[in-house]
Amino acid sequence: MLAGCIVLTVIRSPQQTSHRHGVVPWMENLMTNRVFRVAAAAVIGLLTSTAIAQSDVTESILVTATRLDMTNTRARGNTTIITAADIEDSTARTLPELLGQEAGILGSSLFGNNGTLASIDIRGFGAAATQNTLILLDGRRLNDVDLSSVNFGTIPLQSIERIEITRNSGSVLYGDGAVGGAINIITRKPEKTGTSAFLKAGAGNLDTQQLDAHASHNSGAFATFVGAHGISSDGYRDNNKLREKNINSDFRYSHDNNQYFLKLDWFDQDLDLPGVRNVNPSLGINQLKDDRRGTDTPDDYADQDGYRINPGFTHYWDSGSEAVIDFGYHKKNQQAFYGDYQYGGLYSNYVDSDLKTFSFTPRATVPHTLFGKQSQTIVGLDYYSNDYDSKLSLNHSSRDTPIHKVHIDQQSTALYADSTTTLGTDITVNLGARLQWIRQKGKDRFDPNAPGADPAYDNQAAKYNDSYSVPMFEAGLEKQLIPSTSAYIKWTHSARVATVDELFEYDPNTSARVFSPLEPQTGNGIDLGTRYRQGRYSGNANAYYLRLKNEIHFDPVTFSNTNLDPTERYGLELTGAVDVNDRLSLQGNYSYMRSRFTDGPFEGNSVPLVPENKASLSGIWQPADATDLVVAVNYVDSRYFDNDQSNRFGEKIPSYTTVDAKLSHSYRGYRMTFEVNNIFAEEYYEYGASSTFSAGVYNAYPLPERTILFTVAKEFGKLP
Repeated sequence: MLAGCIVLTVIRSPQQTSHRHGVVPWMENLMTNRVFRVAAAAVIGLLTSTAIAQSDVTESILVTATRLDMTNTRARGNTTIITAADIEDSTARTLPELLGQEAGILGSSLFGNNGTLASIDIRGFGAAATQNTLILLDGRRLNDVDLSSVNFGTIPLQSIERIEITRNSGSVLYGDGAVGGAINIITRKPEKTGTSAFLKAGAGNLDTQQLDAHASHNSGAFATFVGAHGISSDGYRDNNKLREKNINSDFRYSHDNNQYFLKLDWFDQDLDLPGVRNVNPSLGINQLKDDRRGTDTPDDYADQDGYRINPGFTHYWDSGSEAVIDFGYHKKNQQAFYGDYQYGGLYSNYVDSDLKTFSFTPRATVPHTLFGKQSQTIVGLDYYSNDYDSKLSLNHSSRDTPIHKVHIDQQSTALYADSTTTLGTDITVNLGARLQWIRQKGKDRFDPNAPGADPAYDNQAAKYNDSYSVPMFEAGLEKQLIPSTSAYIKWTHSARVATVDELFEYDPNTSARVFSPLEPQTGNGIDLGTRYRQGRYSGNANAYYLRLKNEIHFDPVTFSNTNLDPTERYGLELTGAVDVNDRLSLQGNYSYMRSRFTDGPFEGNSVPLVPENKASLSGIWQPADATDLVVAVNYVDSRYFDNDQSNRFGEKIPSYTTVDAKLSHSYRGYRMTFEVNNIFAEEYYEYGASSTFSAGVYNAYPLPERTILFTVAKEFGKLP
């Protein structure tokens, strides 16, 4: 039972759909929402006034689908732009690996199987990382309103144009959940004139095969991009097979001063879950040592599929103003099974859930003057409507007679404005504000006669209905000290709201299901830093402090969600790069991270799962014009186990150091790459949970030792 409890703290609610509702209910909710109508009127009024004030431009331009101009990151604190070239020069094979090599960012994986069930943590939130680091795809939220992790496997590295990382920032532009920061992933678009294509195939150990392909066509007014990705791997652990495929596409039509676009994405993932490895010294059990790759959950799995639709258009003016009006519809289906292997299946769990999200996100970017100074303002409206249905059953065979059927509606409406002003030639100021309204409604239906139901300890939760608002603010200033060096300060007030899974839970006193309201989590953060760039050298030094109130947290003792006493995060982030010569460049970073409880029973203790020290160093050497060698060394310090808020368990998740290398060579238009990750076969794990009842007992998820991948890629220029 202990193992099962600890597993549920990691993956507590996989989701799946039931295909009952279409788009029409979303439109009805949209048009009947009073806050939305008032906010939409304000935004449309602004767009209309801007249109009248500006003259049309006839040149066709490709929209960037981003709210943060990569050329205008001044006064926004510690920001990072990762380009497609940077990705090519990295040893990372997945997004979590790539992002985890950046300063202040921790990538954490349960299995290491191509980014599945991985999390990204900016500035040390541990088990709640996914809910405090906002991930976006082309400016649209990927963090769903449930507790499921972002499916990074559906975003292959080959499809990415660039990644915009804003630490301690993003709440104003993107909304709640950007407490540690926001990561906006910008996908490739049909920018090259003519027709081109790309094909990449690879194979490696652990029976891994992958295929990536995309084609682009751009001729006059029409532009098209279609990409496909597929991967199959048995994984490092037993019962950890992965079968994944996805298609992404982008269609655009430009006419005079307008561009119309339609983005369509589809994904399908089947994943077997190997579960934990248990260590229990009193019973002489050490599966991490004796059976590292084994499994005690041979039937567990988590499958998901879905699609995204994003239509819209952009209008441009010759002054540089632009307005975007776009919609989004995302449907995600998930099914998961967690078997009971100790009591003959009496306590198995089968979850079949459906999450549908409709969004409407119009916005305008307007350059103007403010008190005679050059300024740029982004103003917009974000409306998200989420429809969540979940069936909780004993097993797959009883899925038609679920114990609980849960339905939760969550609507979010926000108005925001963000302005950047240049004061003279050396000072830039950024100010932003967002007001977000949240409405959550939930209902539960309990069937006492369903297989696995126990009316003595379970019942039907009372209906839930709540609404509230949360403000978010940002203020930043950057001054150019000398041509090579600038200094900045950034203050933010951020917020996060409870997910639907955190609302519906077990009552720790009665063990019955209930809807438990939670206070919104708020945080105040400040960054102080300096940037340096001159010739072959560049660097950044940043210190930060973040204090949270009502942090939303899962209590491993009561198995319930609660608002914590105040907590704080503070640390130091250092990055540097140097081009030694035309053929050798080095870059590295170091992060010092502290996450502490500042009040309550754990006052002064460290938040679990957050290492104090983290460092990365990589080098790129080009021994010949057609050959590149990349070597990366990554170090992560030890950290407290999940559940060990008291910091008294006596053991920590061990520190580790991995070394990765990638050798690439181009020959007659083909790009051949040989990659070896974890060259020295370090035995490590990034997640472990200690028992709250038995001393010295813990569970962990061991990660792969040495992995090898060989790929061949070919880029085709203009095609007939």
